[in-house]
Amino acid sequence: MRTSLPILTALALSLALSTACGTSATTGAGTGGTASTHTTSASSAGGAGTSTSTGSGSGPDAGSPPCPGAKPDATNTGVPAGVTLQVVNQDVTVTQDGTVIDAQDIHGFLTIKASHVRVTRSIVRGHATAATTAIIKVASGTDILIEDTEVAAAEPSVDVDGVSASNVTARRLNIHGGVDGMKLGSNSTVECCFIHDLVSFASDPNQGGGPTHNDAIQILAGTGMHIVGNQLVATKDQNAAIQITEDFGTVNDIHIENNWADGGGCTFNFSHKGAAALDGIFTVDNRFGRNSFFNCPILKSTMTTLVSSGDVWDDDSTPVPIQTHD
Repeated sequence: MRTSLPILTALALSLALSTACGTSATTGAGTGGTASTHTTSASSAGGAGTSTSTGSGSGPDAGSPPCPGAKPDATNTGVPAGVTLQVVNQDVTVTQDGTVIDAQDIHGFLTIKASHVRVTRSIVRGHATAATTAIIKVASGTDILIEDTEVAAAEPSVDVDGVSASNVTARRLNIHGGVDGMKLGSNSTVECCFIHDLVSFASDPNQGGGPTHNDAIQILAGTGMHIVGNQLVATKDQNAAIQITEDFGTVNDIHIENNWADGGGCTFNFSHKGAAALDGIFTVDNRFGRNSFFNCPILKSTMTTLVSSGDVWDDDSTPVPIQTHD
């Protein structure tokens, strides 16, 4: 779903995202409780290779401090310098709990259908598809960590987003090339990520043939989300850096803190659309650029309850205005 500019007239898009057609490397044939290694054949740029994902007994942990101490950008998100990547020329589907994918360059879609999964120091690119999907999709499972990874759309289209996930911690990701950077669901944390260079299209069937409605992060339903310390950039003619509506269910307990955000019609756009009211939205110490189309850093609908503190313009640290209308 691509929601509209601040007039807040979004059209619903099915959440039944599907992976693209093609050869699939499936990791894990059953439930995992014992550490094991699963290897499937794959072609690499230099000839025959392997796609290896290792099931470990431990899930994601807090690791090192999440942010590098600076605004997230291409220099401090994505794959760290010096990491050698193994090329995997196919889609990858994870089905075993505890699987670890590390240092891979996946020229396909990554779908997760398991718990306690780690994806680290990798690039996931997708490929051409006519299916509505995301380059990384958490289809099921809990306790998912995606860290130090680039999501780079190899073939942008109206149907491809960057990440679609619930029950995920996304840390230091560099996401670009999708229509939406992320579609985020319940029990999720997005921290120290750089979401930018979303791709717009003049005609999108999901919008009745109108233009795409690009958002760096879009929330359509869910509770318990933390969006902290990210740089979220939309262009002036795109929709929003963060768009929240209730098209597919209740939204509550959303904490948006210490982000750098810019662009869109309004940079943050919060609406009760789909429900009688929208409550439990907190914005704290966010810094805004001045490139929104309507000079509108924050827009909330008349039935949205927003708790805002310390939200300022980035260039002079003065408080930003909050518009309220439907």
